[in-house]
Amino acid sequence: MIVQRLHEIQNRIGYLPDAELAKVAREANVPLYRVQEVAGFFPHFRQEWNKPPRVELRVCRDMSCHLAGSDKVLKNLTGLAKSGEVAVEGVSCLGRCDRAPACSFTRTDGERSFHDHVYAGRLLDDLRRIADAIIGGNVAPPPDTDQAYTPQGNQAEWQIDVYRNRPELGDRTYRAIKDFLLEHPEPIRGRDPKQHPWLCRLDPAGLLGMGGAGVPAYRKWLDVWQATGDEKFIVCNGDESEPGTFKDREILLRMPHLVVEGVILAGLMTNATAGYIYIRHEYGEQIAAVRAEIDRAIGLMACGSNIFGSGRTFTVEVFVSPGGYICGEQSALIEAMEDKRSQPRNRPPELATNGLRDKPTLVNNVETLAWVPAILLQHDGQKSWYASQGRPGFRGRRLLSISGNLERPGVYEIPIGATLGDLINMAGGVRRKRGLGAVAPSGPSGGLIPPTLPAADGWQDRLKGKSPELATAIREGIRAGGGRFDVRHLPLDLLLFREVGPVLGLRISLMLGAGLVVYDSSVKVMDQALNFTRFFRNESCGKCVPCRIGSQKLVEIGTKLAGGLSPIEREDATADVFDLAYTLGLTSICGLGVVAPNPLTTVLEWFRAPETQADFSID
Repeated sequence: MIVQRLHEIQNRIGYLPDAELAKVAREANVPLYRVQEVAGFFPHFRQEWNKPPRVELRVCRDMSCHLAGSDKVLKNLTGLAKSGEVAVEGVSCLGRCDRAPACSFTRTDGERSFHDHVYAGRLLDDLRRIADAIIGGNVAPPPDTDQAYTPQGNQAEWQIDVYRNRPELGDRTYRAIKDFLLEHPEPIRGRDPKQHPWLCRLDPAGLLGMGGAGVPAYRKWLDVWQATGDEKFIVCNGDESEPGTFKDREILLRMPHLVVEGVILAGLMTNATAGYIYIRHEYGEQIAAVRAEIDRAIGLMACGSNIFGSGRTFTVEVFVSPGGYICGEQSALIEAMEDKRSQPRNRPPELATNGLRDKPTLVNNVETLAWVPAILLQHDGQKSWYASQGRPGFRGRRLLSISGNLERPGVYEIPIGATLGDLINMAGGVRRKRGLGAVAPSGPSGGLIPPTLPAADGWQDRLKGKSPELATAIREGIRAGGGRFDVRHLPLDLLLFREVGPVLGLRISLMLGAGLVVYDSSVKVMDQALNFTRFFRNESCGKCVPCRIGSQKLVEIGTKLAGGLSPIEREDATADVFDLAYTLGLTSICGLGVVAPNPLTTVLEWFRAPETQADFSID
């Protein structure tokens, strides 16, 4: 694969010399421009014409790191920049939001070379000393590894690792694969779901995709099983580039056996031929952990050829992402795996029939696949253990990343149906016991919501026909908010979360993602919204004009709003933002363009700007 060869070259040399690119083109038997277009698309790759300096310092500029003062860190370290020798620049989310601010250091000077050493949660003086040592050519201080870090959270209560919670199954024995092959040593053929009893176990579980879209796992697996073809693929999406999201980081590092087993089970159950675990390049320890686990699985005969003596074959390997938020979009991820520019595809056709190499392909998030062993091993007749784990009226459990102005930012496993207030309390509450100022419930994608939301007249009528769980949440939230809706009462259920906005009469939909960021009452919400908007501008792949131009226009308008406008100017700017939101929603190829206006629209809709101040306050 071209992308993986480029990683190898850059890790060895520090950049991609022209001669090496030509060699890759010859080896892959493709024109040189094909290699150059891949190398030129991803910012992670450095070519001879933009050969990196001896030392590069990159400061994360997104969400939790921005909140923790990374802009001041960047300004302070910028003075170290020296043309041709030292570069200091901002970088998109490094996935260490619970230890903000995070910085990445690279040095290219022969034997002392190293790449992407991350330092997280350090004070400015510490970072300055580290930078001085690296620039001076001294031995670099050891990076802040994820393995050495003890993450905050409720790991002792996690139910996702069935082997830890059910020791009688053995220690990471891949028991679910053994049990499946014992019942079905031959591939299960057909199209009627009733012919596939193990696949049907996913349906009552109610397991949803944890990557954001929330498509039922059963539906996706069934589509790939029913698809025709002798070659099919399973892809685990471990890109996790959404700022504020880092729960997959912990699963990949501390429970890689669940991910590997989930991929193999998906392959055997859908009659796929190979699996890939796609991991962002900034997760070096996670890449090493998953590769080691794949080797262990091969040694146990749980992976590779003749799995557990069944004669079945299914291989698994790691694909290291060349980087970029757009790679989280599943069709763009597939494009990168095919050694192309990572730009979303026009759909249909869907990936279930025409995915990787134009073959049927299942793409699921890390967490989705990691839950599968526990779901299959603990299924009891028509009952689903996983479904029973939710709050009354809800099904399942999930992991959420939460960071920001909290006492204990980290990764928490919750029963679905627990509320936003429950999660904030689990994380120790707002730091220094300050009031809640705002919440970003879906990284930058969902924008910012205030502590209470307006409830338009007629909300009681709009509850008719809705689920009892939604009705209860709405009524309790409005009672607690004194006529407005207290967002602490939002149930953390992906599908129900989306229903709250229409019932309240909101014109902007609420989104729930895997990464939540909490802000205290001192937050300057327009400054944060502008930071979110810049992220989308920086990460737009540029394929479609509306997103490419619209995201830049949103940054320009947001900059003016953050600087202060008269009431009339603000009214005009607001109208422009909502016009852009409508246009991007209709014309963008993928979700990035659709959500790019959300930071500004949510702040303009739910917060108000004092007449003489640039920042916005709670309405």
